[in-house]
Amino acid sequence: MDTTNIEQVIQLYGLRVIGAIITLVIGYLVAGWIKRWIKRLALKSGRIDDTVGALFAQIAFVAVILFTITATLNQFGVATTSIVAALGAAGLAIGLALQGTLSNVAAGVMILILKPFKNGEAVKVSGSVYLIDEIGLMATRAHEPDGPKAFIPNSKLWGDILINFSQTHNDLRRFNETFGISYADDIGKAIETVKQVLADEEKVLDDPASMVEVVKLNESSVDLIVQAWIPRADWWSTKLRLTRQIKEAFDKAGVVIPFPQRDVHLFQKNES
Repeated sequence: MDTTNIEQVIQLYGLRVIGAIITLVIGYLVAGWIKRWIKRLALKSGRIDDTVGALFAQIAFVAVILFTITATLNQFGVATTSIVAALGAAGLAIGLALQGTLSNVAAGVMILILKPFKNGEAVKVSGSVYLIDEIGLMATRAHEPDGPKAFIPNSKLWGDILINFSQTHNDLRRFNETFGISYADDIGKAIETVKQVLADEEKVLDDPASMVEVVKLNESSVDLIVQAWIPRADWWSTKLRLTRQIKEAFDKAGVVIPFPQRDVHLFQKNES
């Protein structure tokens, strides 16, 4: 190859190489700036979890880098359409293979954004109660009230009805128990006994008002429903205390909590 051809090659590709380098450098700088900007925006908002902010920032960074690489290849006349199609097909195959994993990630992002529960809160899911330890992008670490640890996929938490015991309406929770008394007991006396216990308990609120009424005539008992509103933070300890105090008050007042019983009648067959 003579000098003239070498000069032509340098003139033809040299500027493209320089342009490609400049494009890559600018693309990398822009991607880094966008990544930092998204992180700052998430931190400033206070409503977006740091994990989600970092994830979105990384996705934006990768997207800008891929766009930059595609633009750079176009400068050299490379047909990027087929490359993009191949990457899309590969992405679809990977997505199908990792469908369960991706659904957990998507659920984790929604949980971290909408925050239906936080670390340290008690939730009920699929009939079980858990105390949340750490919310991850794919799964949530928790433990049951009696100690055993649980590792819950986020799709299970997001795809099922979830009850958060640590977040209640007006930060109150209702004591809701049923007590059975004997059919021989004075119903009015039993109701007044329970009302006095509620009145003496400082954690029971006057508003909303408490309620003590007959709710059912059972086979062996007359059932009284007892409802009283308690501050959420004091609900469990007050529930235990009220249950015991009502039983002790019934004992003092002579109100009987009957055992299930059944009358059996025996008839003697007359053989004659």
